[in-house]
Amino acid sequence: MRRLFFLFSDKHNQLYRWMLFIVILIAVVYLFPREAKFRYAFDTGKLWLYDTYYSPFDAAIKKTPEEYNKEVEQAIKNSRLYFIFDDQIILEKEFGFDEALRRFLKQLSLRIGLVESDDAFTRNFPEIDLFKTDLIKQLKEIYQRGIVQQHKHLKEQRKDFRIVVIKDKLSQEIEFGDLMQEKDAVELLVSRLQSYKGLNPNELKDFLEQFISPNVFYSEDFTQSAREREVESISITRGLISKGELIISKGEMVTSERYQLLESIRSEYEIQTGAGNIDEKILILAQALISLFLLGMLMSFLMLFRKDLAEDNSKLTFIFVLILLFVFAISMISRSKVLNIYVIPFCVLPIVLRAFFDTRLASFAHLITVLIMSFHTPDPLEFMLIVLSGGIVSIFSIVNMQKRSQLFITIALLFVVYFLMYASFTVVREGSFSSINFAQVGWLATGAAFTLLSYPFIYLFEKVFGFISDVSLLELSDTNNPLLKELALKAPGTFQHSLQVANLSEAAIRKIGGNSMLVRAGALYHDIGKMDMARYFVENQTTGVNPHDELLFDESARIIINHVRIGIEKARKHNVPDLIIDFIRTHHGTSRVQYFYK
Repeated sequence: MRRLFFLFSDKHNQLYRWMLFIVILIAVVYLFPREAKFRYAFDTGKLWLYDTYYSPFDAAIKKTPEEYNKEVEQAIKNSRLYFIFDDQIILEKEFGFDEALRRFLKQLSLRIGLVESDDAFTRNFPEIDLFKTDLIKQLKEIYQRGIVQQHKHLKEQRKDFRIVVIKDKLSQEIEFGDLMQEKDAVELLVSRLQSYKGLNPNELKDFLEQFISPNVFYSEDFTQSAREREVESISITRGLISKGELIISKGEMVTSERYQLLESIRSEYEIQTGAGNIDEKILILAQALISLFLLGMLMSFLMLFRKDLAEDNSKLTFIFVLILLFVFAISMISRSKVLNIYVIPFCVLPIVLRAFFDTRLASFAHLITVLIMSFHTPDPLEFMLIVLSGGIVSIFSIVNMQKRSQLFITIALLFVVYFLMYASFTVVREGSFSSINFAQVGWLATGAAFTLLSYPFIYLFEKVFGFISDVSLLELSDTNNPLLKELALKAPGTFQHSLQVANLSEAAIRKIGGNSMLVRAGALYHDIGKMDMARYFVENQTTGVNPHDELLFDESARIIINHVRIGIEKARKHNVPDLIIDFIRTHHGTSRVQYFYK
């Protein structure tokens, strides 16, 4: 047990790296889609380069989107319009009818001078009771037949167009011409009643119009429900493919008909190999092997070419977690019915890795990540072409990034590459620029624009993982930085010494290979602790007076040694990154202050 404890103590870093690798591997496999994919790539107008293909099972032939949409349009066009018959309208019109009729006849008789008093008009219309009975009868007949409400759907309909009328919760299909319009109903009444003595057709028409109104109303809800039922009843398939049936021979052209057969088999294949229809253990094992190989290649790259990163747990964790974040993002977006996978700013990953490490690592990690993510896309070849091209351009465009504004140039270049790759791939596949989906171009533009998130992420990772990016190093190396300006003011000799050390160390690191920007920044800050007691350091003594002449040797040594501690405190006070503080902490090593010791 004790031996095991010491083994763990000695190897805990290696064990952590193995555990990290296994956890990331499990997470990546967990995010994989749980259905197999059709192994053949095909498109209309292209040659079938695989072996002669026979249907592996019975499958229904899917209709093309054009065929299906045409049938849907036809079904909607031929669908019945639904109307509701209201029985209450005639009752409402009968209310107050007697009084209105008396006023009408009374006013009529007065205008034509037949009577002198209000009560005498009935003598001039001996048929008034018969007229009233006849009028009510005619009104009821017309309302029973139905007066249809004017509606936009009816303006250009033929008389023989059939509609459905719902009356007393029962539906009846009739011809549109069986219903009456308001104008026609009034004219029919006038023609039937104008034979009564003393009635003027125009005055009668004006009177009758107040008792004629629609009682058959168009129902949008019933009509829409009927249309939906019609559309749902339309089959998405036509015909059947039998198992073993020849689909296409090797070298043949994929015609539109053969394409539809292959597409039908592909759909049936995905249904039969979907979740629950295949041996999930075998599928997971295959996905685990693929993930193990891809992540293993990344780990091997780090161990062979960037051993410093492979042995740094913090940096290794950062790299793998960043890759996992993008795999998680595409796994979620690929299942969304609203968002497109290209909304993800894929090039944030290589830009962030390039900012903290180097171009080789950024490129290789981006390649591995894209290969893993391609399993979540409907068209892996198109996805890899577009995203890999964009990533390479992003990395190359920021190799010598001196300003943050360069990211905007990178985004513009990224969108141009995205568009050119997508358009070119579409033309190669479809044979025409007219096939370009500009909605897809919009998603690509959005993804390119979201690449602006690189800098917030860089800042966040700097704080969380203690990294430092090239842009931050450039800002720190600016001699207008407040801390360096203070050094130049209080200890000008030390400032000049720091500049010379920075130039020499930068030249040296370029020869042997390393991060020259980091070394230069570290050199500029290594002696900032001298500014509080500047005259105790020889490079700042301009008058020939050396204050150490009046001090004991151990006291002088303590002042010299303390500039390291003071420098660390000042750097922390000014939020200088830990990586730069390491230069301050270690630049004198562990040796004694030899001059005063002797």
